[in-house]
Amino acid sequence: MEEHEGLLIAECETALDRWIVKLGDVVTWLYVIAVLISFYEVIMRYFFNSPTVWVHETTTAIVGIAMAYGGIYCFSNDSHISVHIVRDRLPKHWQKRIAIFVDCLVLVFAVGGSYAMYYMTTRAILTPAGDFYMQRSGSAMNSYWPTVTKLFILFVFVILVLQAFLHLLKKIRSYREEE
Repeated sequence: MEEHEGLLIAECETALDRWIVKLGDVVTWLYVIAVLISFYEVIMRYFFNSPTVWVHETTTAIVGIAMAYGGIYCFSNDSHISVHIVRDRLPKHWQKRIAIFVDCLVLVFAVGGSYAMYYMTTRAILTPAGDFYMQRSGSAMNSYWPTVTKLFILFVFVILVLQAFLHLLKKIRSYREEE
């Protein structure tokens, strides 16, 4: 396990990436928690005829938070899905240009996602008059999970903006040094 983690950290481009990969080991446990509380629901519902009102919302929020974190985790160690069929056939200088272009696209996406999540999150935590409140689910549980999830996704997008910017700078610098 430590060898695998060492390889993931070694592939990281920045200190932020290394921090994200290390924190990912903790975030991974959210999936275990979601499975355990789902198992609890099955036991309560089918063996004791006492279903819960909180498990579905809670597991959905926990898994949603973990999946959102997974995006910045994969970007940290370059383990996201990418198809290189065309790029690998091009000359090196074109491959470098495409890599920079892709990082620019990621940065634009991250800025756009941050803006959209800021818009959604402010409506989840502020009334139209500007007073603080937390949006609730409106279900039987009526939890605050929608607000918590939106805040976390906003946090992830802000981190992604920083990540994309740092990756872009690092690529531009390294390509200039090679020339």
